[in-house]
Amino acid sequence: MDQRGIGGRLVAVDVLRAVAIAWVVVFHLWGDLEFFPGAPREYYEQLTWQFRQGNGAWAALTSFTDLLFRDGFQGVPLFMMISGLSLTVAAYRAPGTMRFPRLPATMLGRFRKLLVPYWAGVALTYGVIGAIAWRQSAISGASFTAMFGQGVTISRASLIEVDRETVLASVLLVPRLLGPQHFFAPQLALWFVGLLAQYYLLFPLLFALLRRIGVVPFVLGTFAGTVAANWWIVDQYGAPEFKFWLVTGWAPFRLFEFTAGMGIGWLLASPDARPWLRAARHPAVITLVIIAGFAAHTAGDLLIGRWTVRYWQSLALPLATLGLACWALAVVAAWPRGWQGGPLVGAVTTFGVMSYGILIVSDIMRLVASQLRVEDVSDPVWWTFLTAVYVPASVALAWPLCRLLGLMPRSRHAVAVGELIGADGRSAAVASAGVAGGG
Repeated sequence: MDQRGIGGRLVAVDVLRAVAIAWVVVFHLWGDLEFFPGAPREYYEQLTWQFRQGNGAWAALTSFTDLLFRDGFQGVPLFMMISGLSLTVAAYRAPGTMRFPRLPATMLGRFRKLLVPYWAGVALTYGVIGAIAWRQSAISGASFTAMFGQGVTISRASLIEVDRETVLASVLLVPRLLGPQHFFAPQLALWFVGLLAQYYLLFPLLFALLRRIGVVPFVLGTFAGTVAANWWIVDQYGAPEFKFWLVTGWAPFRLFEFTAGMGIGWLLASPDARPWLRAARHPAVITLVIIAGFAAHTAGDLLIGRWTVRYWQSLALPLATLGLACWALAVVAAWPRGWQGGPLVGAVTTFGVMSYGILIVSDIMRLVASQLRVEDVSDPVWWTFLTAVYVPASVALAWPLCRLLGLMPRSRHAVAVGELIGADGRSAAVASAGVAGGG
């Protein structure tokens, strides 16, 4: 986001952003090793089975981590939620940016922050594919062109096909959203940019609607609209999974993840919400919100991929998103007033700020990891790469990339939730950067 006029960052939101990017990266790594994992409910069943069989703490722990990693794809809805939160807080802080004549410049700045890193990620991905193709051609004796087009893998068993249409789809972005053949073209993690661009375009209208009808009708209405869109998919095709690219990449089918964040942003930034924010900070309320989050998230998880329940599937992702929203609300509400944390929190928030760059680099590292597995390197080499190179390099390389692309905040001053509402009732600003940056 264009950070002019921004006085600080919301620490709790940067922590959430760090959790989201770590969750996504771990999901990608685990999924590449697991290869086509089952529906989340299978991992719930595995966990409960370990307890019923009395297999001990270690078996229960590994089953829990499998479930946690399997749900890592939900780091993306959490990112989108943070975007809605950040945009809403910024809009309340500077309402003139939501009206003409300033709105076009605001939108242009947001899309520049979104698309320039995207194109950099596209270029880096093709560069790494070219390097792997060169190595493959040297090893196998096949031509570089053949290796570049059909010789690079992800997850060891999934071939990345690069042709003219793939290149155009990746550069132009929009074709990625028009069908399954180019949805991952070829950057597996960067499809989200098309979805976030839709949210950016919708935000001025959604923000105006929020202010006109109030937060409760807004949140309930967009939840119902999201369920209705998924109901239509189930009615037409039998299950959301049968139109994966459509329900994953288009806003109507997952709008609630963005508007739930807008609701939290209203709570944090609107002067009208101050009594509700004080109530949300009460320990009993926070506890109830966390419990409600577990109930909603678990119910949604158990509905994913359950084709036998037909229309109940339309509630799966909206309920899981509701659970994430409850947890996000609990974190920002419970964050101690005035507390910016020490070095550890500073490192975590920096990790969150660099989330867009980390996602770009980690996607490239997945290609390298797959190449090592294709070459059947020894276990010591593989695990050394995994633990000592994959994650550390993703962070180390993301730092200069974020600096180069202007994704790092201009001000490192941070604010706590308690500082959002000043004595005069005005909200302090939240700087938004990275994949969930809010523009």
